[in-house]
Amino acid sequence: MPRIDDVKKDLNLDEATFAKVYEKVMGKKLTAKTATISDSNLEKMKYIIDQLPKKAAKKATPAKKADDGKILKSDEIGFGGGFLSGLGFTKQEEKPEREDEDSLELHNIEIPLTSNKETSQEELSFSDAPKIRNARVIARAEPRPAEPSKKPKSTASKAGGNISIEQGTYKAKEKLQKSGSGLDFFADHLAQKKQHEPKKVEKPVFKKEEKPAPTPTAKVHKEATTSSNLVKKTEVTIEENITVKEFSEKIGVPLPEVMKKLIANGIMTSLNASLDFDTASLIAEDLGVTLKKKEATLDVQSFMEGDLQKILDIDKEAEKQVERAPIVTVMGHVDHGKTSLLDYLRKTSVAGGEAGGITQSIGASMVNYNGKQITFIDTPGHELFTSLRARGAKLTNIAIIVIAADDSVMPQTIESINHAKSAGVPIIIAVTKIDKPGNNMDQIKADVAKYGLTPEDWGGETPFVGVSSKTGQGIDLLLEYVLLQAEMLELKYNPDRQAVGVVVDAYKDPKQGVVASLIVLTGTLKNGDIIVAYNTYGKVRRMQNRLGKNTGKIMGGEPVQILGFTELPEPGRIVEVVSNEKEAHQRIAFIKESEAKASGDGALQQFLAQLKAGDQSKISELRLILKADGSSSLEALKQAVDGLSLPKNVTIKVVHSDVGYFGESDLSLAQASKALLIGFNISMNALLKKKAEGLKIEMKVFDIIYELTDYLNNLLLGMVEVEKEEVIVGKLEILGVFHTETREMTVGGRVKEGKVKNKLKFRVYRGDDILTNGEILSLHRNKDEVKEVNAGEDCGMKVKIGKRIEMGDMLEFYEMQEVKA
Repeated sequence: MPRIDDVKKDLNLDEATFAKVYEKVMGKKLTAKTATISDSNLEKMKYIIDQLPKKAAKKATPAKKADDGKILKSDEIGFGGGFLSGLGFTKQEEKPEREDEDSLELHNIEIPLTSNKETSQEELSFSDAPKIRNARVIARAEPRPAEPSKKPKSTASKAGGNISIEQGTYKAKEKLQKSGSGLDFFADHLAQKKQHEPKKVEKPVFKKEEKPAPTPTAKVHKEATTSSNLVKKTEVTIEENITVKEFSEKIGVPLPEVMKKLIANGIMTSLNASLDFDTASLIAEDLGVTLKKKEATLDVQSFMEGDLQKILDIDKEAEKQVERAPIVTVMGHVDHGKTSLLDYLRKTSVAGGEAGGITQSIGASMVNYNGKQITFIDTPGHELFTSLRARGAKLTNIAIIVIAADDSVMPQTIESINHAKSAGVPIIIAVTKIDKPGNNMDQIKADVAKYGLTPEDWGGETPFVGVSSKTGQGIDLLLEYVLLQAEMLELKYNPDRQAVGVVVDAYKDPKQGVVASLIVLTGTLKNGDIIVAYNTYGKVRRMQNRLGKNTGKIMGGEPVQILGFTELPEPGRIVEVVSNEKEAHQRIAFIKESEAKASGDGALQQFLAQLKAGDQSKISELRLILKADGSSSLEALKQAVDGLSLPKNVTIKVVHSDVGYFGESDLSLAQASKALLIGFNISMNALLKKKAEGLKIEMKVFDIIYELTDYLNNLLLGMVEVEKEEVIVGKLEILGVFHTETREMTVGGRVKEGKVKNKLKFRVYRGDDILTNGEILSLHRNKDEVKEVNAGEDCGMKVKIGKRIEMGDMLEFYEMQEVKA
């Protein structure tokens, strides 16, 4: 056995150090009588001595570099005469790190029973990995040959949670502690663990278990196979809504890559969550895939207003197009001869069914004239049906406004003119009862001309036709004018697509159930089709054409009466054929969620102008669309809005609120309902912001609730100046972040464009996304507070901010300037 004196010389240790190590190994103090030490105990002493330098090791943190690669020293960052000097803060003396009072404290070092020189000090057991904070897998170790003389120990983890137990190598992060290696941390952990567990002999590194790896479950295997078989597509057609998983399969991109793109765009979702078409299009574009909708479908605004022009315009691009009958709406004052005129045209006795001058239901009929077909709608002529008449004018191609020759222009006549003009449809004036003596056509023309409809023979574009439902006088000329206008409109439709139409009447029959009258505008309606009309749906069980005969299909432009709706559809609502009942339920859910999205009219400027005018006779309504980053934030936002103090005759209406980011659909809704977009704790896409500015849509995002309420309070008081506009004055790139407090930061950077002025407000861009807003509290250069810094110059500033700024962010500074006349 080695002699103690020889060991001291070999280990090159002083007496005190050698004595402590000896006491740690042997469990007793070194005495003068001790002459030798065994080989195994000597190995243990060497193992402990090897750990001592690591306990004292200090790891230096490299200084961050600026954009140009230069190391930013403390003297150059706001304290000396360098590029970020003069931030207004006193330089703090760096305190030396406290060294251990006893650098030879050995009680935390675990002594292995048998040292293993082939084992790295930073290699730890996979089964103990879950017990190590901040540990991460850096490599999969190759299987080690099992020792024949020892039975492999189980690698089952006692604290592994749901981690899969496989052989691997774990490496603790380098900065687990300010001093000491990952092995020191592991040794400390084992020492504490031994106080609570029975003593157990274990080696620092366990040998790999001989058992084969567990067989993956069928589900994991299936998903892996599916991903490997995906083929990326360049163009894909999808439905209006699609789940994340279906979207991945449709475009041929692995699900993890799709999820990564969603997260990168700030969309936290799940495998089976639904994506709308707008969101899916943005993600597909990032992945290099072009998306198309399965068929032209109507947006929220079109659903709410009954405006079919968008979908009919898309039909013009279809390969197969055929001519369709024009849809003509007959409007006018009560008892001015609407029903009698239609009765003469279709040779029915509907006129005899009137009671009190009000038609009991809306009817639709088709007239054949000179080989051409014309579809007529009769809308009631009473103010109770004003909104219904507005829908009727929206779905029509041509409007005929009837005026009695012996009565001239009346209130409902004026309403009818306004509805037709707002719908942008051609107008024909039919002067009825022309057969009666004493009519004054010139006076009627003069009265109508006051409302912007100048007769053709006066040099205008509005035809005036005198007609008689008794003698038939002027009827042919009226129909010729209708066909002439239809020819100019070039009305065509695609017969091969799924049908889209409009409800013109509906009632409940005690024996048959819900009976609905429709006009098909495009596509072909067939028996068995699943149809949706706003908030109700059904399956077409039977159809009757204009002659009252059962039929199997109805073409574009034709009226039809059907059975099959589960509930009464509202007249004027759009009817669409969908693929199945599941899609019908999804469409109804979408529409019901959006019911509040199309109310009222009046933009922000109109609202403020009305407040400024001081018209107390009218109620001014401010409409808002609210978005927040979570349900709690959204609730706080709603409460803040509800708690606003409203001026007299001013109300607030939240037309829509939801969790998430602003998207294309929000812009469409804001444009339709003339609402402001207000966001709380969310970022804003720069491209969407530009599009909103182009559409004159106000979009504001706040991080602090009282700033939001201040803005709305000022808005309600009419204090927001519409004569001012936002002007970009400068841009700055962040090169250093030096101090962070609650809602305040100290940063430095270089002015890239324009100039930066003290007290300016700014937006923080990270890439193409707007992260948050902020304001300069103080601006510094060369130890002095300055008013402005020009392009190319460096500066430091203290800012008020809602979220953390990082190096590389771009700050865009702006100010409000008066618009020059």
